[in-house]
Amino acid sequence: MFERILLGYDGSEGAKRALEVAVDMAKRYSAELHVISVARIPEYFELREETERAKRYYEDVLRYAKEFAGKMGVEVEGHLEFGKPSEEIVRKAKEIGADLIVLGVKTKHPFDRRILGGTGDKVVDYAHCSVLIVR
Repeated sequence: MFERILLGYDGSEGAKRALEVAVDMAKRYSAELHVISVARIPEYFELREETERAKRYYEDVLRYAKEFAGKMGVEVEGHLEFGKPSEEIVRKAKEIGADLIVLGVKTKHPFDRRILGGTGDKVVDYAHCSVLIVR
């Protein structure tokens, strides 16, 4: 059913729940599992320092996802990108030919999320493939 799954992963509790689901689905369907972490580019003067700090943080986040999946017998291809998370997730999904994007949601009140415009909402609006939101 699914051959290539892309998980948007930022290390949050919601993302960890989504990681569990994505690993289970990849194992169940013998699918490739790709994990993308997206660091926002700072909009102020300390660009280089902040970019390096974000890079180190998200490398650790990706390492955790790979180790978790590895313990379950699933290989992960990790991707670290810089930009707007929703745009980069949709772009990467197209690039790798994903047929499913998996995202976890942070526990916010649904009304707040709609007003603020969550990453999941934007990915659902623009993705070329199915999107699974894990609560």
